[in-house]
Amino acid sequence: MRSIRFSLSSCALSAVVVAMLAPSSLVAQAQDSFAGVWRLNVEKSVYEAGRPPRSYTRTYEDRGGGAVFLTVDTVNASGAAMRLFLVYKRDGKPYPESAAGMKTVRMVAVRAVDANTEEVGTVVNGQVTEVASTLTVSRDKKTLTQTLKGVTPEGRPYTNVVVYDRQ
Repeated sequence: MRSIRFSLSSCALSAVVVAMLAPSSLVAQAQDSFAGVWRLNVEKSVYEAGRPPRSYTRTYEDRGGGAVFLTVDTVNASGAAMRLFLVYKRDGKPYPESAAGMKTVRMVAVRAVDANTEEVGTVVNGQVTEVASTLTVSRDKKTLTQTLKGVTPEGRPYTNVVVYDRQ
């Protein structure tokens, strides 16, 4: 009987330890301002160039050790759906982006400006693109704003401000 009590006490102790550790791992994930699901808010966005997509969702997952797993689900203005994946660190080094049917090799470099802002640059087929992107999470952590600056094929500079709401 004594060994059974010890065993039950060990189980109870294990349950308490697991319960104590689980919240701390959730807190660690919550520390990344970007972590979570963000959905495009077309009404709040401004497109100087191009048409807004029908839908656009960014999902950031903190994978620990500074690694971020980003999934982008989009349906463009013409109705074509695409899912992109990127595993990166905010260290300014280029990481490969992946998507089914992608015909170009695209590398993405992300640099942390601060806890709520990251700068993104891309290299396509070895060439640095002329589109610069900055993403900023609002202080209340409810809005993600992406500012894209580039030049249209006609040579006209543009700034698109894309707003996402946390889901």
